[in-house]
Formats: sequence, structure tokens, C-alpha cells
Amino acid sequence: MTPPTAADPALRGAFLGLLRALAAARALDPEDLEQQVWLRAAAERRASRPAARLRALTVQEFRRALAEAAELARSRETAARLAARTPAGDAWPEQRTLAAERARELRAAVARLPARCAPLVAALLESPPPGYRELAERLALPRGSIGPTRAHCLACLRRMLPPEWER
Repeated sequence: MTPPTAADPALRGAFLGLLRALAAARALDPEDLEQQVWLRAAAERRASRPAARLRALTVQEFRRALAEAAELARSRETAARLAARTPAGDAWPEQRTLAAERARELRAAVARLPARCAPLVAALLESPPPGYRELAERLALPRGSIGPTRAHCLACLRRMLPPEWER
């Protein structure tokens, strides 16, 4: 038997309602979630009880998407905390100099990142950071790969920065 495909409308209808309800409950993109479910279903190559398996995959991918959204929220909170620590325009000259030096260090580290990471991290440093859909279009990356790529790139960046940046 062949694995389930989106070409079977009855099979797609068996889980699409659940998928849309889950996506709407947490403001996730239903198209992105559906794409991830079909990718997982195709990778598994299971053919027995495809409707039940698609429902299970939908729930698993929903949980993964929630975790990814929570990670994105945490990274935005971290960026906001870093921005709050940046001195305002009326800061002491020493503070402005240190902030400028820190910004130069960060830009230099971002420039040394692998070619795939530099534009992604630079975009994440924008205020406000763009959403996954905009990042996918701008960087020509599949939306489903942005989260894992972001995690990899930020880990590379952390290794490049001095330990005092970990505060």
C-alpha cells in the first residue's frame, strides 16, 4: 500500500477540521501546519489506518508548532530585554560609547556567521523582528525550516560572542 496523500479528498477532510480548529485556537498558520503533517505522513510511509494516523500527526505537529511559537516569543522577549538595556539618547557618553562598541561586536559576529545564517540573524535583529512568513519570502526558505535554522544560527552566534553576552 502507498502512504496517504493530499490527493485523496476524503482522507484530507478527515483531519482538516481538527487541523483548522487547532491552528485557530493558537493563531497558527493552518497551511503551514497542514504542510508539516503531509511531510511527516509522506516520510513515514505508513499505509494502515491513514485517517487515524493523520489525526495523530496533526496533534504532534500542532504541539511542535506551539513549542516553536513559544521559542519565538522567548527570543523576542530576550531581544526586548537587550533593547531595554541599551542606553537611551540622553545616556552618559561612556554608556553610548559602550553601547556602540557592543553593537559593532554584534554586527561583526553576525557578519562572520555562515552564509545561510547571517541574513536570518540580521533580520531577527530588526525592530520589530519579521514573522516567519515574511522571513520565508525574504530569505527564500521554507517556513518549516526557519525555526530549526534560527536555533542553529543563534547557537553559532552564542559561540562567537564573548561570555559576558550571556547575561
